[in-house]
Amino acid sequence: MDFQLKDVAQNVGLKPAQVGGLIYLLLQGSIDNQDLIRRTGLSRSILTDFKKSIASFLAKSSSVTALNKEGQVLFRQLSLRPFDWQSYWVKSYPQVLEEVFEKYSNQRPKTKRNWDQFRATKETVFERALLLKSRGDIFGRRLLFIGDADLTSVVAAMFKEAKRIFVVDVDEEVLRLIAKISKEEKLSIETFKYDVRKSLHPHLLNIFDTVFTDPPYTEMGIKLFLSRAIETLELKPSSALYFCYGQSARAQERSLGIQKIVTDMGFLIEERLSKFNRYLGAASIGSTSALYINSITKKIKPAIPGKFTGKIYTWERGEKV
Repeated sequence: MDFQLKDVAQNVGLKPAQVGGLIYLLLQGSIDNQDLIRRTGLSRSILTDFKKSIASFLAKSSSVTALNKEGQVLFRQLSLRPFDWQSYWVKSYPQVLEEVFEKYSNQRPKTKRNWDQFRATKETVFERALLLKSRGDIFGRRLLFIGDADLTSVVAAMFKEAKRIFVVDVDEEVLRLIAKISKEEKLSIETFKYDVRKSLHPHLLNIFDTVFTDPPYTEMGIKLFLSRAIETLELKPSSALYFCYGQSARAQERSLGIQKIVTDMGFLIEERLSKFNRYLGAASIGSTSALYINSITKKIKPAIPGKFTGKIYTWERGEKV
Protein backbone atom coordinates (compact mmCIF):
# COMPACT_ATOMS: atom_id res chain seq x y z
CA MET A 1 0.00 0.00 0.00
CA ASP A 2 3.01 2.31 0.45
CA PHE A 3 3.42 2.33 -3.35
CA GLN A 4 -0.24 3.16 -3.79
CA LEU A 5 0.05 6.10 -1.42
CA LYS A 6 2.94 7.44 -3.46
CA ASP A 7 0.99 6.81 -6.65
CA VAL A 8 -2.00 8.75 -5.34
CA ALA A 9 0.29 11.55 -4.22
CA GLN A 10 1.89 11.81 -7.64
CA ASN A 11 -1.43 11.79 -9.49
CA VAL A 12 -3.01 14.42 -7.25
CA GLY A 13 0.06 16.62 -6.85
CA LEU A 14 0.55 16.10 -3.12
CA LYS A 15 3.31 14.66 -0.97
CA PRO A 16 2.92 11.08 0.32
CA ALA A 17 2.88 12.43 3.89
CA GLN A 18 -0.04 14.70 2.97
CA VAL A 19 -2.00 11.84 1.42
CA GLY A 20 -1.37 9.78 4.55
CA GLY A 21 -2.43 12.74 6.66
CA LEU A 22 -5.70 13.08 4.76
CA ILE A 23 -6.51 9.41 5.22
CA TYR A 24 -5.55 9.69 8.90
CA LEU A 25 -8.15 12.46 9.28
CA LEU A 26 -10.80 10.29 7.65
CA LEU A 27 -9.98 7.44 10.00
CA GLN A 28 -11.04 9.70 12.88
CA GLY A 29 -14.55 9.97 11.44
CA SER A 30 -16.56 11.70 8.72
CA ILE A 31 -15.63 15.31 7.94
CA ASP A 32 -17.73 18.09 6.49
CA ASN A 33 -16.31 19.01 3.08
CA GLN A 34 -15.90 22.69 3.93
CA ASP A 35 -14.23 21.79 7.22
CA LEU A 36 -11.82 19.50 5.36
CA ILE A 37 -10.77 22.45 3.19
CA ARG A 38 -10.26 24.69 6.23
CA ARG A 39 -8.34 22.09 8.23
CA THR A 40 -5.94 21.16 5.46
CA GLY A 41 -5.66 24.37 3.46
CA LEU A 42 -6.03 22.35 0.26
CA SER A 43 -8.20 23.71 -2.53
CA ARG A 44 -11.54 22.17 -3.43
CA SER A 45 -10.17 20.94 -6.77
CA ILE A 46 -7.23 19.12 -5.18
CA LEU A 47 -9.47 17.48 -2.58
CA THR A 48 -11.91 16.46 -5.31
CA ASP A 49 -9.10 14.73 -7.20
CA PHE A 50 -7.89 13.08 -4.00
CA LYS A 51 -11.35 11.70 -3.30
CA LYS A 52 -11.63 10.41 -6.87
CA SER A 53 -8.33 8.59 -6.44
CA ILE A 54 -9.63 6.64 -3.42
CA ALA A 55 -13.30 6.62 -4.45
CA SER A 56 -13.67 2.86 -3.96
CA PHE A 57 -12.81 3.32 -0.27
CA LEU A 58 -15.21 6.22 0.38
CA ALA A 59 -18.86 6.26 1.39
CA LYS A 60 -21.34 7.66 -1.14
CA SER A 61 -20.56 11.27 -2.04
CA SER A 62 -22.39 13.90 0.02
CA SER A 63 -21.71 17.08 1.98
CA VAL A 64 -19.33 15.05 4.15
CA THR A 65 -16.36 12.84 3.31
CA ALA A 66 -16.18 9.46 5.02
CA LEU A 67 -14.50 6.10 4.55
CA ASN A 68 -16.65 3.07 3.81
CA LYS A 69 -16.15 -0.17 5.73
CA GLU A 70 -13.62 -1.49 3.24
CA GLY A 71 -11.62 1.72 3.50
CA GLN A 72 -11.67 1.69 7.29
CA VAL A 73 -10.43 -1.90 7.43
CA LEU A 74 -7.72 -1.35 4.84
CA PHE A 75 -6.34 1.96 6.07
CA ARG A 76 -6.32 0.95 9.74
CA GLN A 77 -3.70 -1.65 8.82
CA LEU A 78 -1.30 1.13 7.82
CA SER A 79 0.94 3.08 10.16
CA LEU A 80 -0.43 6.45 9.12
CA ARG A 81 0.56 9.61 10.94
CA PRO A 82 -1.22 12.93 11.34
CA PHE A 83 0.12 15.69 9.11
CA ASP A 84 0.80 19.15 10.56
CA TRP A 85 -1.28 21.32 8.25
CA GLN A 86 -0.48 24.48 10.26
CA SER A 87 3.20 24.09 11.08
CA TYR A 88 3.81 27.79 11.72
CA TRP A 89 1.14 28.12 14.38
CA VAL A 90 1.69 28.40 18.13
CA LYS A 91 -1.73 26.79 18.74
CA SER A 92 -1.91 27.96 22.35
CA TYR A 93 -3.55 31.26 23.27
CA PRO A 94 -3.88 33.41 26.41
CA GLN A 95 -7.32 32.97 27.95
CA VAL A 96 -7.95 36.71 27.93
CA LEU A 97 -7.76 36.74 24.12
CA GLU A 98 -10.35 33.99 23.91
CA GLU A 99 -12.65 35.79 26.34
CA VAL A 100 -12.57 39.20 24.67
CA PHE A 101 -12.87 37.82 21.16
CA GLU A 102 -15.82 35.67 22.16
CA LYS A 103 -17.48 38.65 23.88
CA TYR A 104 -17.76 40.55 20.60
CA SER A 105 -18.03 37.69 18.11
CA ASN A 106 -21.78 38.12 17.60
CA GLN A 107 -21.39 41.85 16.97
CA ARG A 108 -19.12 41.51 13.96
CA PRO A 109 -20.69 42.80 10.72
CA LYS A 110 -21.29 40.47 7.81
CA THR A 111 -18.45 40.24 5.33
CA LYS A 112 -18.89 42.30 2.20
CA ARG A 113 -17.83 40.60 -1.02
CA ASN A 114 -17.73 43.89 -2.94
CA TRP A 115 -14.66 44.69 -0.83
CA ASP A 116 -13.24 41.15 -1.05
CA GLN A 117 -13.81 40.50 2.63
CA PHE A 118 -13.40 36.90 3.80
CA ARG A 119 -13.47 36.32 7.54
CA ALA A 120 -10.32 34.81 8.98
CA THR A 121 -10.77 32.19 11.68
CA LYS A 122 -10.38 33.24 15.30
CA GLU A 123 -7.21 31.17 15.58
CA THR A 124 -5.71 32.93 12.55
CA VAL A 125 -6.27 36.33 14.15
CA PHE A 126 -4.59 35.16 17.37
CA GLU A 127 -1.67 33.69 15.44
CA ARG A 128 -1.16 36.91 13.49
CA ALA A 129 -0.94 38.97 16.66
CA LEU A 130 1.32 36.46 18.41
CA LEU A 131 3.64 36.45 15.40
CA LEU A 132 3.81 40.24 15.36
CA LYS A 133 4.64 40.15 19.06
CA SER A 134 7.28 37.42 18.79
CA ARG A 135 9.09 39.26 16.01
CA GLY A 136 9.25 42.50 17.98
CA ASP A 137 6.79 44.32 15.76
CA ILE A 138 4.42 45.38 18.55
CA PHE A 139 6.53 46.44 21.54
CA GLY A 140 7.14 50.20 21.39
CA ARG A 141 6.00 50.28 17.76
CA ARG A 142 3.45 52.35 15.85
CA LEU A 143 1.20 49.91 13.99
CA LEU A 144 -1.11 50.60 11.07
CA PHE A 145 -3.75 48.15 9.84
CA ILE A 146 -4.93 48.89 6.30
CA GLY A 147 -8.32 47.21 6.44
CA ASP A 148 -9.19 45.11 9.48
CA ALA A 149 -12.49 43.26 9.18
CA ASP A 150 -10.80 40.40 11.07
CA LEU A 151 -10.06 42.56 14.16
CA THR A 152 -6.36 41.69 14.21
CA SER A 153 -5.70 45.17 15.60
CA VAL A 154 -7.83 44.39 18.65
CA VAL A 155 -5.80 41.32 19.55
CA ALA A 156 -2.52 43.16 18.95
CA ALA A 157 -3.70 45.99 21.19
CA MET A 158 -4.57 43.61 24.02
CA PHE A 159 -0.89 42.98 24.70
CA LYS A 160 -0.70 46.66 25.81
CA GLU A 161 2.81 46.95 24.35
CA ALA A 162 2.35 49.10 21.23
CA LYS A 163 3.15 52.80 21.17
CA ARG A 164 0.23 53.40 18.81
CA ILE A 165 -2.31 51.31 16.91
CA PHE A 166 -4.19 52.89 14.03
CA VAL A 167 -6.79 51.31 11.72
CA VAL A 168 -7.97 52.62 8.36
CA ASP A 169 -10.84 50.93 6.55
CA VAL A 170 -13.47 51.78 3.95
CA ASP A 171 -16.06 49.82 5.97
CA GLU A 172 -17.71 52.06 8.58
CA GLU A 173 -19.29 49.08 10.37
CA VAL A 174 -15.86 47.59 10.99
CA LEU A 175 -14.51 50.89 12.27
CA ARG A 176 -17.47 51.40 14.62
CA LEU A 177 -17.01 47.96 16.15
CA ILE A 178 -13.26 48.43 16.61
CA ALA A 179 -13.86 51.82 18.22
CA LYS A 180 -16.46 50.30 20.54
CA ILE A 181 -14.19 47.45 21.60
CA SER A 182 -11.31 49.86 22.09
CA LYS A 183 -13.38 52.08 24.36
CA GLU A 184 -14.88 49.26 26.43
CA GLU A 185 -11.61 47.33 26.78
CA LYS A 186 -9.42 50.47 27.13
CA LEU A 187 -7.21 49.61 24.15
CA SER A 188 -6.58 53.11 22.70
CA ILE A 189 -7.02 52.05 19.08
CA GLU A 190 -7.44 54.94 16.65
CA THR A 191 -9.71 54.55 13.61
CA PHE A 192 -10.16 56.51 10.40
CA LYS A 193 -12.38 55.92 7.37
CA TYR A 194 -10.26 55.73 4.25
CA ASP A 195 -10.58 54.31 0.73
CA VAL A 196 -7.12 53.29 -0.50
CA ARG A 197 -8.03 54.42 -4.01
CA LYS A 198 -7.84 58.00 -2.76
CA SER A 199 -4.62 59.87 -2.04
CA LEU A 200 -3.24 59.26 1.42
CA HIS A 201 -3.98 61.88 4.05
CA PRO A 202 -0.85 63.92 4.92
CA HIS A 203 -1.10 63.14 8.64
CA LEU A 204 -0.51 59.44 7.87
CA LEU A 205 2.65 59.86 5.80
CA ASN A 206 5.83 58.08 6.96
CA ILE A 207 4.89 57.74 10.63
CA PHE A 208 4.43 54.00 11.23
CA ASP A 209 6.89 51.23 12.08
CA THR A 210 4.72 48.22 11.22
CA VAL A 211 1.95 47.83 8.65
CA PHE A 212 -0.39 44.84 8.37
CA THR A 213 -2.85 44.33 5.52
CA ASP A 214 -4.87 41.57 3.85
CA PRO A 215 -5.52 43.18 0.44
CA PRO A 216 -7.63 42.07 -2.52
CA TYR A 217 -5.94 39.10 -4.18
CA THR A 218 -5.37 40.81 -7.53
CA GLU A 219 -2.12 42.25 -8.85
CA MET A 220 -3.53 45.78 -8.90
CA GLY A 221 -4.96 45.29 -5.42
CA ILE A 222 -1.56 44.23 -4.13
CA LYS A 223 0.16 47.13 -5.89
CA LEU A 224 -2.23 49.70 -4.47
CA PHE A 225 -2.34 48.45 -0.87
CA LEU A 226 1.44 48.01 -0.74
CA SER A 227 1.91 51.46 -2.25
CA ARG A 228 -0.15 52.91 0.59
CA ALA A 229 1.91 50.88 3.06
CA ILE A 230 5.11 52.42 1.68
CA GLU A 231 3.67 55.90 2.00
CA THR A 232 2.77 55.32 5.66
CA LEU A 233 5.96 53.57 6.79
CA GLU A 234 8.85 55.50 8.26
CA LEU A 235 11.71 54.87 5.86
CA LYS A 236 14.16 53.04 8.11
CA PRO A 237 15.67 49.51 8.12
CA SER A 238 13.55 48.29 11.05
CA SER A 239 10.19 49.12 9.42
CA ALA A 240 8.12 46.05 8.54
CA LEU A 241 5.24 45.14 6.25
CA TYR A 242 3.03 42.08 6.72
CA PHE A 243 0.58 41.23 3.96
CA CYS A 244 -1.49 38.23 2.91
CA TYR A 245 -1.96 36.68 -0.51
CA GLY A 246 -3.59 33.43 -1.53
CA GLN A 247 -3.93 31.34 -4.67
CA SER A 248 -4.71 27.73 -5.48
CA ALA A 249 -1.83 25.28 -5.26
CA ARG A 250 -2.49 24.68 -8.96
CA ALA A 251 -1.86 28.33 -9.79
CA GLN A 252 1.47 28.81 -8.04
CA GLU A 253 2.73 30.92 -10.94
CA ARG A 254 0.51 33.74 -9.68
CA SER A 255 2.78 34.06 -6.67
CA LEU A 256 5.69 34.75 -8.99
CA GLY A 257 3.91 37.83 -10.29
CA ILE A 258 3.18 38.97 -6.74
CA GLN A 259 6.78 38.45 -5.65
CA LYS A 260 7.97 40.52 -8.61
CA ILE A 261 5.58 43.34 -7.66
CA VAL A 262 6.89 43.26 -4.09
CA THR A 263 10.57 43.32 -5.03
CA ASP A 264 10.08 45.87 -7.83
CA MET A 265 8.67 48.24 -5.20
CA GLY A 266 11.81 47.85 -3.10
CA PHE A 267 10.61 45.44 -0.43
CA LEU A 268 12.74 42.50 0.68
CA ILE A 269 10.66 39.38 1.30
CA GLU A 270 12.19 37.99 4.49
CA GLU A 271 9.69 35.17 4.96
CA ARG A 272 6.69 33.68 3.20
CA LEU A 273 4.60 31.56 5.55
CA SER A 274 2.53 29.35 3.27
CA LYS A 275 -1.10 28.71 4.30
CA PHE A 276 -0.66 30.73 7.49
CA ASN A 277 -4.09 32.37 7.29
CA ARG A 278 -7.29 30.31 7.40
CA TYR A 279 -10.68 31.66 6.32
CA LEU A 280 -14.37 30.86 6.53
CA GLY A 281 -14.88 30.76 2.78
CA ALA A 282 -12.54 31.21 -0.21
CA ALA A 283 -12.67 27.47 -0.95
CA SER A 284 -11.13 27.91 -4.40
CA ILE A 285 -7.80 28.79 -2.75
CA GLY A 286 -8.15 26.21 0.01
CA SER A 287 -9.64 28.76 2.44
CA THR A 288 -6.09 29.83 3.14
CA SER A 289 -3.43 32.37 2.20
CA ALA A 290 0.26 32.95 2.74
CA LEU A 291 1.63 35.61 5.06
CA TYR A 292 4.50 37.64 3.62
CA ILE A 293 6.89 39.35 6.04
CA ASN A 294 8.89 42.14 4.44
CA SER A 295 11.48 44.76 5.27
CA ILE A 296 12.25 47.87 3.24
CA THR A 297 15.36 48.72 1.22
CA LYS A 298 16.82 51.97 -0.06
CA LYS A 299 15.03 51.31 -3.37
CA ILE A 300 11.57 51.47 -1.76
CA LYS A 301 9.08 53.31 -3.97
CA PRO A 302 5.27 53.13 -4.28
CA ALA A 303 4.04 51.75 -7.60
CA ILE A 304 0.85 53.81 -7.37
CA PRO A 305 1.35 57.18 -5.67
CA GLY A 306 -1.72 59.37 -5.34
CA LYS A 307 -5.28 58.74 -6.51
CA PHE A 308 -6.14 55.51 -8.35
CA THR A 309 -9.23 54.94 -10.51
CA GLY A 310 -8.60 51.41 -11.78
CA LYS A 311 -10.09 48.06 -10.75
CA ILE A 312 -8.62 46.30 -7.72
CA TYR A 313 -11.25 43.84 -6.45
CA THR A 314 -11.60 40.27 -7.73
CA TRP A 315 -15.21 40.71 -8.84
CA GLU A 316 -14.26 43.80 -10.86
CA ARG A 317 -11.53 41.90 -12.66
CA GLY A 318 -13.56 38.73 -13.24
CA GLU A 319 -11.42 36.65 -10.88
CA LYS A 320 -12.55 34.15 -8.24
CA VAL A 321 -11.45 33.65 -4.64
